[in-house]
Amino acid sequence: MGSDPIERAAKGAAEGFLVWSEDKIKKFARQFKDRKIAFVQNPKTIETAKEQKKTSEYDFFENYVADGDLRILFQMGLTLRKVEKNKHHCNQLRQRIVNRYGAEGLHIAQFVQNGLFSKYFATLMERGLTVEQTCYEIKKFFDNIEITVSYIQNEDSVQKEAAAIITRIQGHSPNIYIISGSKSATQKCRQVKSKVMAGISGYTVEFYRTDITEIYFLTKSLIL
Repeated sequence: MGSDPIERAAKGAAEGFLVWSEDKIKKFARQFKDRKIAFVQNPKTIETAKEQKKTSEYDFFENYVADGDLRILFQMGLTLRKVEKNKHHCNQLRQRIVNRYGAEGLHIAQFVQNGLFSKYFATLMERGLTVEQTCYEIKKFFDNIEITVSYIQNEDSVQKEAAAIITRIQGHSPNIYIISGSKSATQKCRQVKSKVMAGISGYTVEFYRTDITEIYFLTKSLIL
């Protein structure tokens, strides 16, 4: 006749519970991951953000950065790049980032959006660092992005911006300082860079240009 019917029923219930729990756990895990970017609110933008985690650029960054907030901001930077042609969605996402992470968080996301991270990493690699040192430098750079990156605007005073950057470099001695300007601000960016380089010592400068942006990497000279 087989096993006891009560035992069979109990076993079936237990197995059913285990299957139900596994499904629930998977669903909960997905919801938990999505919850981290729920602040974006716009469903279409959230889907775009989720797609960025599949990119090689995100995968590469993930290997060097363990901080969860920095990973999300990197993801948001890639998302901004994807939606930047849609001004409404782009501006909306920027505001969501500011609401969640403040102005500093937006600056980190925009740094990624503008493609500056890959250039920053290439400059970092030239210093011959170990993996551990590289991870430390990246984390330190993003933690201090307000004093290591300057985005020059067309309305900025060349004299004031140059003086502020010189003060930051002399006060904090960063290994890499970045000065960037886009569109009509590229000429002022060039002027600021020149004044900064005339006012500091121990740094070399590398220049990058995109269609609309000029970027100067001021790198502290290695002491051999």
